[in-house]
Amino acid sequence: MITSSLSSGKSKKNSGITNRLIYYFIFLLLISIAGFYKTYLVKFPNFEGFTWVHHFHGAIMLTWILILIAQPVFIRTKKLKWHRIVGKASYFIFPLLALSFFLVARVSYFRNIKTDGEIGALASMTSGIPDMFFISILYGLGIYYKKKTSYHLRFFASIGLMILGPGLGRFLIVFCGLPPMIAIPSMIASVAVITLGWMIADIIKKRSAFPMSVFLVINITAFVIGANSHSTWWQAFAKWVAVHLF
Repeated sequence: MITSSLSSGKSKKNSGITNRLIYYFIFLLLISIAGFYKTYLVKFPNFEGFTWVHHFHGAIMLTWILILIAQPVFIRTKKLKWHRIVGKASYFIFPLLALSFFLVARVSYFRNIKTDGEIGALASMTSGIPDMFFISILYGLGIYYKKKTSYHLRFFASIGLMILGPGLGRFLIVFCGLPPMIAIPSMIASVAVITLGWMIADIIKKRSAFPMSVFLVINITAFVIGANSHSTWWQAFAKWVAVHLF
């Protein structure tokens, strides 16, 4: 992702961001492992309570994070051939990632409807179905702007920020001992602050605020949907999805 068709000038201009992305994506991997350790990984090898869908989602998500780490590394080490190969491989891997969001949402719906009732199950879909669309928007824009490096890397960094949420939320709950009512808003606020800070920094440096503003809008939209999980309009939409697609 971070396009391979870089001029020497652009390479120098974006090298700092490329280095920071490498460190950030490694942090993303570590926080995801830590966040899901006690809720998923520690249950190895039986994984009681989990289905093949969860394993599929976990494997694809891990593959995607490794891709996010590898791509800026390839750029930094000037291994552009491998960058292009992995970039093309993402055309096949990303649809599987989006599909895994849908499958997890489906499994969660049928599990939650037994314990929380239909209203609760439909409300819980705010963290599954919208994510599938949001991450697809970011990936689509990242590919569309693959020859505009500054946009390209920011859209893929935004995917990383989006993926950070679940792992960070679980980390705050499991390792930091924060109650969900504090951990989840803290996770949302952290991602929003990073996004807003990056957008402001781009404006100050006279760079386009478009990529990060797109992700900020996605953050706000996700928050609004989550806050209205029991609203009439969301319940009706989620019910339609459950009846016709699940």
